Amino acid sequence: MKTTLKSRSALFSLMIVAGLGLAISSCKKEASTPTDATVTEADAAELATNAVVPANGGLTLQVNSSVTICKTVTLQCGVEKDSSITQSSASGASPSYSYALNWNYLLNCSGAVPSQLTFNFTGGSKYDGPRMSSDDKSTGGFVLAGLTPSSSAYVLNTTYNRTGSQTSKIGRKYTFNSNLIIKSADITIDKSSLKILSGTATVAISGASSSGKSFNFNGTLTFNGNNKATLVLNSGVSYNIQW
Repeated sequence: MKTTLKSRSALFSLMIVAGLGLAISSCKKEASTPTDATVTEADAAELATNAVVPANGGLTLQVNSSVTICKTVTLQCGVEKDSSITQSSASGASPSYSYALNWNYLLNCSGAVPSQLTFNFTGGSKYDGPRMSSDDKSTGGFVLAGLTPSSSAYVLNTTYNRTGSQTSKIGRKYTFNSNLIIKSADITIDKSSLKILSGTATVAISGASSSGKSFNFNGTLTFNGNNKATLVLNSGVSYNIQW
């Protein structure tokens, strides 16, 4: 009888140990395979921020480039021009960026008086920041008005699109593909400092994470002057952007 009880006790102990081992193994497998990884609104806000700030070669830098062309390049009414713009951050800078864009632009006039300057560009861009890195294709179309001397500021309407892949450096550190579209309405730019004074834009962000889960965020971007902007996405939370 004693021998039988000992055998049953030993068998029961082995079953518990085996069960624990299976549970631990399952936990490890689940932790190492982030099949539920999905892009959060905070990730989307980080992506949009990086697409706006000049330190990552974003929209504000492209705005500055377009206005600089208007001020420094000799343009003729109705004559289209092409140029290539290649720019990168200083060696060792963090965050770092690089982009190469092919531009074409055309000065439209009312008689002999310039009325607006239209731009289109395509190219590629990369950035590597503390929270995210990205490799993108960029396209855009800008219309710059307020060219007459009597206008106190430039007025810019834009369509800016970035499509590419990103890697998060925080949290679960997963990768995802995205498509970002920013469309602005009447961004005003100071003619002396070339800084954005005000304006609004719609933002649309979509794509899929490395786990195959799709995401879609929409919102508004408001330029507040003094190198600041506010981004509001689906939840209504405000994300402050500064450069």
